[in-house]
Amino acid sequence: MIIKGYIEGYYGRLMSWEDRSFLLKTLSKLSMDFYIYGPKEDPFHRSNWSTPYPNDTLMKFQSFRQEASRLGVRPYFALSPGLPSGKNKQEEHKALKEKIKQLVNVGFDDFAIFFDDLDSERNGNLGKSHGEILNAVQAILNVNKEDSLIFCPTVYCDSFAKGPLSDSDYLKVLSKEIPANIPMLWTGKEVVSKTISDIDILAVKEVISNPIIIWDNYYANDYCPTNFFIGPHEGRNLSEESVIGLGINPTGLPITDSIILSQVKGSQGTEEILKHYGVPDCFKELIPFFRGPFHIDSSLLDINKVKSIRVLSTQLCMEWKSDLQLEWSPFLWTFFNDLNFLLKLKQTANKKELEQWASRRYSNPLLKVIFTAEENN
Repeated sequence: MIIKGYIEGYYGRLMSWEDRSFLLKTLSKLSMDFYIYGPKEDPFHRSNWSTPYPNDTLMKFQSFRQEASRLGVRPYFALSPGLPSGKNKQEEHKALKEKIKQLVNVGFDDFAIFFDDLDSERNGNLGKSHGEILNAVQAILNVNKEDSLIFCPTVYCDSFAKGPLSDSDYLKVLSKEIPANIPMLWTGKEVVSKTISDIDILAVKEVISNPIIIWDNYYANDYCPTNFFIGPHEGRNLSEESVIGLGINPTGLPITDSIILSQVKGSQGTEEILKHYGVPDCFKELIPFFRGPFHIDSSLLDINKVKSIRVLSTQLCMEWKSDLQLEWSPFLWTFFNDLNFLLKLKQTANKKELEQWASRRYSNPLLKVIFTAEENN
């Protein structure tokens, strides 16, 4: 069976403990398996990884860990010791050991080490360095429980190899440095992959044979913060022969992420899921525009369609009131503004008037692109 879970590994949002509790309950209700804590906005996770956590924060981690265990969800604690700390290698290993001991003392058994998104040359020297860190962590944990340590490499997708995976010195050296039983997180061919298949994973395993857990960015929106995706989980054709798990790295919006987890579970259709979470029926007409990162709807080429969708957007922005609407409000208002802009582009003859309207709503670089394109048409 492929285990499934949630990865709190995105940029731009740091959830509250109440939000995390909400998501743990969702994971439990959906019979999902794990939660990886590793938010980029936790300064002690990444930018100040060698600094110990304050005691009051440790107590909150302890409560989180206890609740996860009570709900049958396996909590992983992720640290990202890849950024320079100002210490030498020996001091860094000692700092990492002390930090892990902090977390073991409040009940954590399972850890993840993230080497993602480092501004470093992805060569054999980096692979060797990361292998040394993983071996040091495994020695610190000294546990026999399966999958108690997982990791995300710096080359975590095909495109980061900058050529065939088989030519990646980073992965080849890393593969030789670490035990073959430590699961590795992998995002597919790209950071956000349109499809991920068994064939894709077999190509990875020809270079590094460690078990694979998919880090799935299909619903992530930290790279496109004015948009979000809420449609079916598509383009994944994976079996137990190629991967042992799949973790979703979504938005950091707890109700939205609960909907996304329901989509990943796959036991209900989109409309049924949205109805369960109190989304108004009129949103059905907007689903194609928020379906997924690779779905393009061309219906807005029709001016009458733009007008009808704008009416529905007005209702969702102004009349719908709920906690979920508050999560979606920035995206719905952006979409509403975009619809208005599209109408004005098609209907307003006075370019200066249009530029004045748009300048209050859009960034200067985007306006340069739009109006330059208009002049060239």
